[in-house]
Amino acid sequence: MSGQPQEPNAATRADAPRVPKTAVVGAGGYLGRHLLAAHREVYPDALGADVAGSWAYLDLAAPDIRPLRLRESGYEYAIIAAAVTGLARCETDREYTRARNVTGTLELARQLTAEGVTPVFFSTDNVFDGRTGGYADDAPPNPLNEYGRQKAEVERRLPEVCQGRALILRLGKVFGLVRGDRTLLDEMAGRLTQGQEVAAARDMIFSPVWVGDLVRTILAVQAARATGVVNLCAPEVWSRFDLARAVAAAVGADERLVRGMSLDDLREPFGRPKRADLVCRRLREMVAAEFRPMSECISAIAAQYRKEGS
Repeated sequence: MSGQPQEPNAATRADAPRVPKTAVVGAGGYLGRHLLAAHREVYPDALGADVAGSWAYLDLAAPDIRPLRLRESGYEYAIIAAAVTGLARCETDREYTRARNVTGTLELARQLTAEGVTPVFFSTDNVFDGRTGGYADDAPPNPLNEYGRQKAEVERRLPEVCQGRALILRLGKVFGLVRGDRTLLDEMAGRLTQGQEVAAARDMIFSPVWVGDLVRTILAVQAARATGVVNLCAPEVWSRFDLARAVAAAVGADERLVRGMSLDDLREPFGRPKRADLVCRRLREMVAAEFRPMSECISAIAAQYRKEGS
């Protein structure tokens, strides 16, 4: 919608790191398009690829990077932001999703490595069982669902496929601050300002991260030439219930619209980690990452709803 605030590109900051030239696979997705915009602030011709749209064509089910001519164009990194992320879809259509999330991703990483391009792979807090929380970079995965199992398998196999030259970024829940983007805070604010109930699990504990901070930090980690597994999220730990209550207060909605529940109430045929908060030790050691406080993020999205009179 015109007139709405836009997420800032990380590379527009004066102190932004000078990152290696990077292609983005999955440029049509939410995170992919933010990353490509940031990289194009440094390299205006940075390549974006996807299976559909106006991007360079690349099908994760049968990747072939030869037409992209990455090596001769000076690319040093390629971000793999393409994946099938729906937990239910991964459970019910394992052949389809594994062909893209595991087999195709590993083959893409193999091709990139052969070209001298370092792959950047996005993993998830769903690789953990959520029994304890506070998972460090080197914590052993123990996923409860097929999506987590697929991501954990790539985490395990990628170092060998890439001869140790891969970066694995394990992300918390990513959200934006633009009204209508349908991410975490916007979905809550939209429902609450319409007087609709928000069911929020008291036992879903996680580490959300604003996409603007995430993109800027990814560029910094790339500039540091990091490899291996790096947890990447904001340091604040929230329950989904407490977060929804904070949004309700910020938009002036009746907090009784937030209905507390348990993840067990969903009665899903697969598990979700209840405590999925991450500890970012390696990140703190390699870059001076800064994250916008969640209170400011909530105020930013709430202001847009109050301003437009919803």
